[in-house]
Amino acid sequence: MSDTDAAAAWADKRGFLPEVPFGEVRSTALPANGPRQSGYYLLRFDNDTYYVGESVDLRSRMGGHAAKWGSEITSVRLLPETASKQELKKYERFLTHELESNNIRLRNVLNASTTAGRDALDELLSDEEQARWILNPAEYNGADQTPLKAIPQQEDRYSTTAQRYTEAPHSTAVTEVLRSYLESCVPAPRATEFQYWGVSAGTYAGTHSPRRFCVNVGKMETFVVHEDKRFPGELFGFVNVRESVLFPNTRAKWGLRRRHPKVGIRTVQYDDAGSDLVRLDIRGLTELTRLLEDPQVTAAAARLVLDVMRKHFCVYTRYHCPQVVQLVYPEYPRPATPAASDTPSVHTLPERPHELSTNDEAEIAQESASHTEDDDIALLDDDECYWIVGCGSKRSGRNQVKDFLASGEWRMDPDPRYEPKVVDMRVGERIIVRTRKNVTDDVPFDRRDNSVSVMDFSLRGVIAGNPGDGCSVTVEWEDTAPLPQRYYLYTSQDTVWPVARNLRPEWDDLIAFAFDDQDQDIDYFRNLPFWAPRFGDR
Repeated sequence: MSDTDAAAAWADKRGFLPEVPFGEVRSTALPANGPRQSGYYLLRFDNDTYYVGESVDLRSRMGGHAAKWGSEITSVRLLPETASKQELKKYERFLTHELESNNIRLRNVLNASTTAGRDALDELLSDEEQARWILNPAEYNGADQTPLKAIPQQEDRYSTTAQRYTEAPHSTAVTEVLRSYLESCVPAPRATEFQYWGVSAGTYAGTHSPRRFCVNVGKMETFVVHEDKRFPGELFGFVNVRESVLFPNTRAKWGLRRRHPKVGIRTVQYDDAGSDLVRLDIRGLTELTRLLEDPQVTAAAARLVLDVMRKHFCVYTRYHCPQVVQLVYPEYPRPATPAASDTPSVHTLPERPHELSTNDEAEIAQESASHTEDDDIALLDDDECYWIVGCGSKRSGRNQVKDFLASGEWRMDPDPRYEPKVVDMRVGERIIVRTRKNVTDDVPFDRRDNSVSVMDFSLRGVIAGNPGDGCSVTVEWEDTAPLPQRYYLYTSQDTVWPVARNLRPEWDDLIAFAFDDQDQDIDYFRNLPFWAPRFGDR
């Protein structure tokens, strides 16, 4: 059966409507004067590749694809479905995995294991070079003499993070493990650094599993070493790999378990990896080192890294700590960078621990349950961030709005949960100070005897400098407004809350209100599932 016949049979099975010439779909099946339709679609291209997708506005999405691919698209099949964006995306993942399992060549970047007709890595490594590398990654990388590149701004931002990395127990052994992974699993690691892959350090400090480092490729983590506070002194790690390469047959799985009886094998999901993915968890640096010496494991890890690099550049470069890579490759010193003394610094005062400005902690937790910092950070890549930050408690009297205005900075008490985020703040990005509380008076909708979570914004500015101390940034503050501006329902008590445009409709509304002086769409939030039982239209 040809790819065309196989794709057609699959689409019939899933209930897609008959094929429509792509040039006619917006005038026939999706006319401008017709109702807005949501659902799924299957594009067929002139080289018999396919793309399966979802949209809450199918007509608009067809226009976007026409602008991108034009006459390459020959036809489309639609599957209208009235559903939320979350449900559409969930089923899109299933459809993509299922269609790929039928050996149909897909142009999808997300949810597919590989992307037909796309190779972002060929700018650096030709198809022939990539083929040579995948045959023996360690040998290829060992012969590569590419030096490390200068990344001075990243070095300035992560100087404190790098120092903490080197001061942590077993840092030398951890660095050796990282080198083993890079040499065995990442194409030309010094050449591809910062464009195709990055390594962050010291993240998740406020959790029970703080990370020593995390290697990111594309939009996913591929190798992580972390602590577990329940087991002091021990280190843990996991590596994501291609399941089809690791386990070409049942015997291969048995063999891995015999060689590494302590390894855990987990099924995980990342949009960039597609369905061909498993995660290997291991406890202890010695066992992790043995795992990375296993050619079956490194071949499966290398295949995944290459596939993802071919899709697109790394989107987490803003979190890259170049000093860690320099520790991995001391024989390749980076070009000289400006002296640290040239970087503006701010004196750090000893301060008391941060305290919540409200005693109603239970309701704060409930209102913020679906808006945690880790969830938000997971969506951010190299986009421009907007920073929503808190001030100190009134009880402590420190780090108040008047202090920020007087010093030309924003500052928080040292807190490992938020210090990596403060380090991430970039010059030119906008920042706004808010307080969060619960209110019952002057609420512009029927609260039905419920208290309402609000944020009051009082000070806004532009970040002018980041000393890298993880606690402060210098800011050019705007003139203060006569009264705080109040935002309802969608709130967070996180001291540092980064958001970006065009990632979540809630963020777009919040940014428009806080930074563009637009009105809040309160009705939208009242009727979201989380708040509708208390505040929605009946």
